[in-house]
Amino acid sequence: MKKRSKTMVERSAQPPEEIGQFFSSQWTVYERMVRFNLLRHKEMFACLREDLQSLKPGFSLLDLASGDAGSLAMALQGLRVSRCVAVDLAGGPVLLAARDNLRFRGIPAEVKALDFLRFVQSGCKQPFDAVTIAYSLHHLDHGDKQHFFQGVAQWIKPGGSLWVIDGLVPPGETPELWVAKVISHLHLQGETVYNAAEWQTVENHIGTCDHPEEATALHEMATAAGFQSMTTRLLLEGGLLGMLRFQK
Repeated sequence: MKKRSKTMVERSAQPPEEIGQFFSSQWTVYERMVRFNLLRHKEMFACLREDLQSLKPGFSLLDLASGDAGSLAMALQGLRVSRCVAVDLAGGPVLLAARDNLRFRGIPAEVKALDFLRFVQSGCKQPFDAVTIAYSLHHLDHGDKQHFFQGVAQWIKPGGSLWVIDGLVPPGETPELWVAKVISHLHLQGETVYNAAEWQTVENHIGTCDHPEEATALHEMATAAGFQSMTTRLLLEGGLLGMLRFQK
Protein backbone atom coordinates (compact mmCIF):
# COMPACT_ATOMS: atom_id res chain seq x y z
CA MET A 1 0.00 0.00 0.00
CA LYS A 2 1.39 3.37 -0.93
CA LYS A 3 2.44 5.79 1.80
CA ARG A 4 -0.25 8.24 2.81
CA SER A 5 0.16 11.87 1.83
CA LYS A 6 1.58 14.21 4.45
CA THR A 7 -1.44 16.41 3.84
CA MET A 8 -3.67 13.66 5.26
CA VAL A 9 -4.24 14.75 8.84
CA GLU A 10 -5.45 11.84 10.99
CA ARG A 11 -8.36 12.87 13.18
CA SER A 12 -9.51 10.43 15.83
CA ALA A 13 -12.81 8.76 15.04
CA GLN A 14 -15.61 8.92 17.57
CA PRO A 15 -16.68 5.67 19.26
CA PRO A 16 -19.47 3.95 17.30
CA GLU A 17 -21.82 4.24 20.28
CA GLU A 18 -21.55 8.05 20.17
CA ILE A 19 -22.28 8.12 16.44
CA GLY A 20 -25.20 5.75 16.93
CA GLN A 21 -26.55 7.97 19.69
CA PHE A 22 -26.22 11.01 17.42
CA PHE A 23 -28.29 9.43 14.66
CA SER A 24 -30.88 8.15 17.14
CA SER A 25 -31.35 11.55 18.77
CA GLN A 26 -30.95 13.65 15.60
CA TRP A 27 -32.71 11.39 13.13
CA THR A 28 -35.11 14.10 11.95
CA VAL A 29 -32.09 16.24 11.02
CA TYR A 30 -30.59 13.49 8.86
CA GLU A 31 -33.98 12.49 7.47
CA ARG A 32 -34.40 15.98 6.04
CA MET A 33 -30.96 15.75 4.47
CA VAL A 34 -32.20 12.65 2.65
CA ARG A 35 -35.66 14.03 1.85
CA PHE A 36 -34.28 17.24 0.34
CA ASN A 37 -31.61 15.24 -1.53
CA LEU A 38 -28.74 17.30 -0.14
CA LEU A 39 -26.32 14.36 -0.44
CA ARG A 40 -27.80 13.18 -3.74
CA HIS A 41 -29.39 10.04 -2.35
CA LYS A 42 -31.83 9.92 -5.28
CA GLU A 43 -29.12 9.80 -7.92
CA MET A 44 -26.93 7.40 -5.93
CA PHE A 45 -29.68 4.90 -5.24
CA ALA A 46 -31.02 5.13 -8.79
CA CYS A 47 -27.55 4.08 -9.96
CA LEU A 48 -27.47 1.33 -7.33
CA ARG A 49 -30.83 0.07 -8.59
CA GLU A 50 -29.41 -0.20 -12.12
CA ASP A 51 -26.64 -2.43 -10.82
CA LEU A 52 -28.94 -4.56 -8.68
CA GLN A 53 -31.27 -5.08 -11.63
CA SER A 54 -28.39 -6.80 -13.43
CA LEU A 55 -28.04 -9.42 -10.69
CA LYS A 56 -29.67 -12.81 -10.95
CA PRO A 57 -33.22 -12.62 -9.53
CA GLY A 58 -33.43 -13.96 -6.01
CA PHE A 59 -30.15 -12.40 -4.89
CA SER A 60 -29.34 -11.85 -1.21
CA LEU A 61 -28.38 -8.45 0.20
CA LEU A 62 -26.76 -7.13 3.36
CA ASP A 63 -27.21 -3.42 4.10
CA LEU A 64 -24.76 -1.99 6.62
CA ALA A 65 -25.51 1.15 8.66
CA SER A 66 -28.96 1.00 7.12
CA GLY A 67 -30.73 3.83 8.95
CA ASP A 68 -34.40 3.59 8.08
CA ALA A 69 -33.50 1.94 4.72
CA GLY A 70 -35.94 4.21 2.91
CA SER A 71 -33.69 4.87 -0.08
CA LEU A 72 -32.65 1.23 -0.34
CA ALA A 73 -36.25 0.05 -0.16
CA MET A 74 -37.13 2.20 -3.16
CA ALA A 75 -34.07 0.91 -5.03
CA LEU A 76 -35.25 -2.66 -4.42
CA GLN A 77 -38.86 -2.01 -5.43
CA GLY A 78 -40.05 -4.82 -7.71
CA LEU A 79 -36.78 -6.79 -7.56
CA ARG A 80 -36.68 -10.40 -6.40
CA VAL A 81 -34.65 -10.58 -3.19
CA SER A 82 -34.38 -13.91 -1.39
CA ARG A 83 -32.86 -12.53 1.81
CA CYS A 84 -32.17 -9.04 3.14
CA VAL A 85 -30.46 -8.15 6.41
CA ALA A 86 -30.24 -4.53 7.61
CA VAL A 87 -27.70 -3.64 10.31
CA ASP A 88 -27.61 -0.35 12.22
CA LEU A 89 -26.32 0.64 15.64
CA ALA A 90 -29.07 3.23 16.12
CA GLY A 91 -31.61 0.46 16.69
CA GLY A 92 -35.01 1.31 18.19
CA PRO A 93 -37.53 3.15 16.02
CA VAL A 94 -34.97 3.76 13.26
CA LEU A 95 -34.29 0.06 12.74
CA LEU A 96 -37.97 -0.84 13.06
CA ALA A 97 -38.63 1.70 10.31
CA ALA A 98 -35.99 -0.04 8.18
CA ARG A 99 -37.74 -3.37 8.63
CA ASP A 100 -41.13 -1.89 7.80
CA ASN A 101 -39.88 0.11 4.80
CA LEU A 102 -38.35 -3.02 3.28
CA ARG A 103 -41.20 -5.39 4.08
CA PHE A 104 -43.76 -2.90 2.75
CA ARG A 105 -42.08 -3.34 -0.64
CA GLY A 106 -42.11 -7.11 -0.41
CA ILE A 107 -38.51 -7.52 0.74
CA PRO A 108 -38.05 -10.31 3.34
CA ALA A 109 -36.09 -8.16 5.76
CA GLU A 110 -34.33 -9.03 9.00
CA VAL A 111 -32.84 -6.26 11.15
CA LYS A 112 -29.96 -6.28 13.63
CA ALA A 113 -29.05 -3.51 16.10
CA LEU A 114 -25.26 -3.72 15.84
CA ASP A 115 -22.23 -1.59 14.97
CA PHE A 116 -21.45 -2.36 11.33
CA LEU A 117 -17.69 -2.73 11.85
CA ARG A 118 -18.10 -5.18 14.70
CA PHE A 119 -20.71 -7.02 12.67
CA VAL A 120 -18.48 -7.60 9.64
CA GLN A 121 -15.64 -8.69 11.92
CA SER A 122 -17.82 -11.41 13.44
CA GLY A 123 -17.92 -14.87 11.90
CA CYS A 124 -19.92 -15.27 8.70
CA LYS A 125 -21.83 -18.50 8.04
CA GLN A 126 -23.97 -17.37 5.10
CA PRO A 127 -22.42 -14.79 2.72
CA PHE A 128 -24.42 -12.50 0.47
CA ASP A 129 -24.50 -11.70 -3.24
CA ALA A 130 -24.57 -7.97 -2.54
CA VAL A 131 -23.46 -5.76 0.35
CA THR A 132 -24.26 -2.05 0.52
CA ILE A 133 -23.16 0.77 2.80
CA ALA A 134 -24.11 4.42 2.33
CA TYR A 135 -22.62 7.50 3.96
CA SER A 136 -21.18 5.60 6.91
CA LEU A 137 -17.74 4.25 6.01
CA HIS A 138 -16.34 7.77 6.43
CA HIS A 139 -17.07 7.57 10.17
CA LEU A 140 -14.14 5.15 10.52
CA ASP A 141 -10.52 6.24 10.72
CA HIS A 142 -8.03 4.95 8.16
CA GLY A 143 -7.05 1.86 10.13
CA ASP A 144 -10.62 0.84 10.85
CA LYS A 145 -11.52 1.24 7.18
CA GLN A 146 -8.83 -1.34 6.46
CA HIS A 147 -10.38 -3.59 9.11
CA PHE A 148 -13.78 -3.03 7.51
CA PHE A 149 -12.64 -4.26 4.09
CA GLN A 150 -10.88 -7.25 5.64
CA GLY A 151 -14.04 -8.12 7.56
CA VAL A 152 -16.67 -7.44 4.93
CA ALA A 153 -14.89 -9.60 2.34
CA GLN A 154 -16.00 -12.76 4.19
CA TRP A 155 -19.64 -11.64 3.93
CA ILE A 156 -19.60 -11.56 0.12
CA LYS A 157 -19.88 -14.59 -2.14
CA PRO A 158 -17.23 -15.11 -4.84
CA GLY A 159 -18.31 -12.93 -7.75
CA GLY A 160 -20.45 -10.80 -5.46
CA SER A 161 -20.07 -7.07 -4.92
CA LEU A 162 -19.79 -4.37 -2.28
CA TRP A 163 -21.28 -0.96 -3.08
CA VAL A 164 -19.96 2.02 -1.14
CA ILE A 165 -21.86 5.31 -1.39
CA ASP A 166 -19.93 8.00 0.43
CA GLY A 167 -18.01 11.21 0.48
CA LEU A 168 -14.75 11.01 -1.47
CA VAL A 169 -11.71 13.25 -1.35
CA PRO A 170 -10.90 14.40 -4.90
CA PRO A 171 -7.36 13.48 -6.01
CA GLY A 172 -4.74 15.81 -4.56
CA GLU A 173 -7.08 17.44 -2.06
CA THR A 174 -7.31 16.98 1.72
CA PRO A 175 -10.06 15.73 4.05
CA GLU A 176 -10.15 19.18 5.62
CA LEU A 177 -10.88 20.79 2.27
CA TRP A 178 -13.54 18.14 1.64
CA VAL A 179 -15.25 19.08 4.92
CA ALA A 180 -15.26 22.77 3.97
CA LYS A 181 -16.58 22.06 0.47
CA VAL A 182 -19.32 19.71 1.65
CA ILE A 183 -20.55 22.15 4.27
CA SER A 184 -20.61 24.88 1.61
CA HIS A 185 -22.52 22.54 -0.73
CA LEU A 186 -25.10 21.72 1.94
CA HIS A 187 -25.73 25.40 2.67
CA LEU A 188 -26.00 26.21 -1.02
CA GLN A 189 -28.48 23.41 -1.69
CA GLY A 190 -30.52 23.58 1.50
CA GLU A 191 -30.03 26.79 3.43
CA THR A 192 -33.68 26.85 4.54
CA VAL A 193 -33.83 23.17 5.50
CA TYR A 194 -32.42 23.76 8.99
CA ASN A 195 -32.51 26.47 11.61
CA ALA A 196 -29.30 27.96 13.03
CA ALA A 197 -29.01 25.44 15.87
CA GLU A 198 -29.56 22.52 13.50
CA TRP A 199 -26.96 23.83 11.09
CA GLN A 200 -24.51 23.98 13.99
CA THR A 201 -25.29 20.34 14.77
CA VAL A 202 -24.74 19.33 11.15
CA GLU A 203 -21.47 21.23 10.83
CA ASN A 204 -20.13 19.94 14.15
CA HIS A 205 -20.92 16.38 13.14
CA ILE A 206 -19.21 16.68 9.75
CA GLY A 207 -16.20 18.45 11.24
CA THR A 208 -15.61 15.90 14.00
CA CYS A 209 -16.98 12.58 12.69
CA ASP A 210 -16.28 12.53 8.94
CA HIS A 211 -12.99 11.01 7.76
CA PRO A 212 -13.27 10.64 3.96
CA GLU A 213 -10.61 9.08 1.75
CA GLU A 214 -9.58 9.23 -1.88
CA ALA A 215 -11.10 6.46 -3.99
CA THR A 216 -7.60 5.15 -4.71
CA ALA A 217 -6.99 4.60 -0.99
CA LEU A 218 -10.22 2.61 -0.68
CA HIS A 219 -9.25 0.61 -3.76
CA GLU A 220 -5.93 -0.32 -2.17
CA MET A 221 -7.67 -1.43 1.02
CA ALA A 222 -10.13 -3.54 -0.97
CA THR A 223 -7.37 -5.13 -3.05
CA ALA A 224 -5.46 -6.04 0.11
CA ALA A 225 -8.65 -7.66 1.44
CA GLY A 226 -9.04 -9.85 -1.64
CA PHE A 227 -11.40 -7.88 -3.87
CA GLN A 228 -10.67 -8.25 -7.58
CA SER A 229 -11.71 -4.86 -8.95
CA MET A 230 -13.18 -1.43 -8.23
CA THR A 231 -15.49 0.48 -10.56
CA THR A 232 -16.40 4.11 -10.05
CA ARG A 233 -20.11 4.02 -10.76
CA LEU A 234 -21.02 7.64 -10.07
CA LEU A 235 -19.33 10.89 -9.05
CA LEU A 236 -21.29 14.03 -8.20
CA GLU A 237 -20.63 17.53 -6.88
CA GLY A 238 -17.16 17.77 -8.36
CA GLY A 239 -16.21 14.34 -7.06
CA LEU A 240 -17.10 15.08 -3.41
CA LEU A 241 -19.80 12.38 -3.41
CA GLY A 242 -19.66 9.06 -5.19
CA MET A 243 -20.55 5.40 -5.48
CA LEU A 244 -17.88 2.73 -5.86
CA ARG A 245 -18.45 -0.93 -6.67
CA PHE A 246 -15.94 -3.49 -5.42
CA GLN A 247 -16.22 -6.96 -6.94
CA LYS A 248 -14.89 -10.02 -5.16
